[in-house]
Amino acid sequence: LYRLLWRLQRERGLMETGIDPEVSRLRDLVKSVRRDQHKMTAFVRFREVATENGPLFIAWFEPDHHIVEATADFFVKRFSAMHWSILTPKACAHWDRQILTFGPGASKKDAPTDDALEDYWRSYYASIFNPARVKLGAMQKEMPQKYWRNLPEAPLIKELTAGAARRA
Repeated sequence: LYRLLWRLQRERGLMETGIDPEVSRLRDLVKSVRRDQHKMTAFVRFREVATENGPLFIAWFEPDHHIVEATADFFVKRFSAMHWSILTPKACAHWDRQILTFGPGASKKDAPTDDALEDYWRSYYASIFNPARVKLGAMQKEMPQKYWRNLPEAPLIKELTAGAARRA
């Protein structure tokens, strides 16, 4: 990356050179980071924890890149009325309904594994599952199995997809 930055200072139009291996690598990296950010906004699942100051919603996520700070604003805008924390191995984001702060990474054991809303989430997922539109390959591309271990609806996937042809 440093070499590419050095070259950009000297070679005008380098970023428009699609066949340059360093430019191509940078584009692939940008694409991977953006995909990781999208997966974070799609697959973070908050779980409620009772505290003396009211409910705190905690989520565990395992990104491939250092994206917590770049992605946290999405959650501030979407869940501004909630007091929440997103824990990842690389960094954590905390929103107290007024101030967004960041801290060091955490361990998965620091996050709750379930809450009272898990059954509602599974019911919702099962009710919106359309057996006539099952394309397992496309589904796994959009929701890679590495995320399944943190999704409350994941245990339903095998059962719902297995019976999809019969239900359709």
